[in-house]
Amino acid sequence: MSRIPKTSAFHSRAQLLPKYVIYLLVPLFIWMSCVTITGMGRELCVSMIPRGFVAAYNTAVLPTRIRSVREAPANRPVKKPHNPPPRLVDGPNTHIPWLIVGGGIHGVHIAARLIGEGGINASSIRIIDTNKSLLQTWKSRTAATGMEYLRSSAGFHLDVDERSLRQFGGSNGGVRGKPSKKKRKKKTDNRNIRTLKRNDAFSHDYERPKLAMFNQHCDSVVAKYHLDQLHVQGTVTSMEPSPNHVTVEVMRGGPPNYDFGGTEQDMRKETHSYSYTAQNVILALGNDVPTYADWVTDEDIEEGFVHHLLDFDPNTHSPRNHNREMSVRNERTFDEDVAVIGGGITAAHKALELVRHSAAKQGQTTSATRNSRRIHLISRHPIKEQQFDTHQDWMMDLAACQRIRDGGGEGRPQRQERFAGCSCWKERRSMIAQERVAGTVTPALYRGEQGLGWAIEGGEVDWHQAEVLTKRYVHETDTVNGHDHKRMELTLSCGNVITVDEVLLATGFGKKRPGGALINNLVETFGLRVSDFCGFPIVDEHLSWDNSRIYVAGALAELELGPSARNIAGARLAAERILQAAHELRP
Repeated sequence: MSRIPKTSAFHSRAQLLPKYVIYLLVPLFIWMSCVTITGMGRELCVSMIPRGFVAAYNTAVLPTRIRSVREAPANRPVKKPHNPPPRLVDGPNTHIPWLIVGGGIHGVHIAARLIGEGGINASSIRIIDTNKSLLQTWKSRTAATGMEYLRSSAGFHLDVDERSLRQFGGSNGGVRGKPSKKKRKKKTDNRNIRTLKRNDAFSHDYERPKLAMFNQHCDSVVAKYHLDQLHVQGTVTSMEPSPNHVTVEVMRGGPPNYDFGGTEQDMRKETHSYSYTAQNVILALGNDVPTYADWVTDEDIEEGFVHHLLDFDPNTHSPRNHNREMSVRNERTFDEDVAVIGGGITAAHKALELVRHSAAKQGQTTSATRNSRRIHLISRHPIKEQQFDTHQDWMMDLAACQRIRDGGGEGRPQRQERFAGCSCWKERRSMIAQERVAGTVTPALYRGEQGLGWAIEGGEVDWHQAEVLTKRYVHETDTVNGHDHKRMELTLSCGNVITVDEVLLATGFGKKRPGGALINNLVETFGLRVSDFCGFPIVDEHLSWDNSRIYVAGALAELELGPSARNIAGARLAAERILQAAHELRP
């Protein structure tokens, strides 16, 4: 049994009473505290208790309770709003302390941390990005996949405070909402994955945020730190590092006919540019270009029969080279056959979105109606379940490690310790490849009545474990209106032959070093060090590249941060390291 605390006047008076009386009265005193604070029924309570006990209660318990309630608001820290920077007008030659190249997840979070935690004036920062608004590529890609909930949990977001997203979504730090009351069929194993409620801000498993709410929170972070005023729409064409600064040439305005992966010859064609002299530059360029299958041709893409879910034209933010007429036709009709190629979470998201759209359009009345549109999922390997694409140990930042250490734990995970202690870049790359498990789906996405496994068993998705061997175009005549209809026939390695109206590639990004000619020039002209094995930058613990005042984040920081460098967790890890460098650079 628990003892009554000895830190109150109540305890000194209670010592005179038998123990069993104390055990009976303690719950009563607790109840009296609750009803007293709420102002309900105190008179009735007092009339039923002997005066001596009431006096003890009033002396020892009540003043402390009331004082704590009354003083709580005054003791809460008041968050000072971040003042917007003055109207920024950059001339042809501008000096700037911090210049961030890339306005995606990593670039936005690092800017927020520099301002919100590092105390750097917002006017001292610029974010160069080709898009009209920050995070535009992120929003376009995630919307194209049909994602409903993120894979990462609520602790990973773009604000400074780890609790920010939970507070924004109204979460109390635990599971939000109630599980579905609808009875499920017999479970296949002993793991209990509850069905998600579609209107919840967070999922029931790992408190994963809903995409729409996450994006709203991202917008609030941009507004909170006035990052949109720091955004310069343009493309970095060249960089020249020197001991005290970095000269950055930027072609201002909308995106040209190339992105960060353009050729050096393309860059030289542009003569109108602005020059920034930056004391520090952060490269947050994202991933390599999307991966296309070998059998895909330019004709397939231009005519709208094939498009990659993650490949968007920077000018229009529609699928790259996607024929507009074909796109409008696909959006208008829901009875056309579609093939989704890929075995990971992006393919699963898209297949389930197609199922939902078909059900909403057709009313989901009978099995025959549901099967009027064929949705094919083609993957080379079996569908594999995994909650995260890397172990959670890789996502722990220094603050989390310190909390574990303060609680009596070891602190930094052994995985991170082994990685940091390895001096061989080839071995580090091998560890990254081993620890990052691509091509998996979360249990919540696969199981349950709204999961992919259920859709496959119910015939709403035709799954083929195979590769595409050949493809050809066929012409069919519509039996309703007699129109000639051009379609694509795919021959699969499993022996099946399917005919579809559109192919959606969910094959992810390439594994090459991102940055194209921009990074190539830094390596070849200025000799910044890279790994001989994979070609990625060799940086120090603060992510500084050869002490050149150039810092890296995202995929470029993999050899220092490990397999989670590309994720939202990696953005927080990178910001933490760069912030340490910013503190050391202060006079």
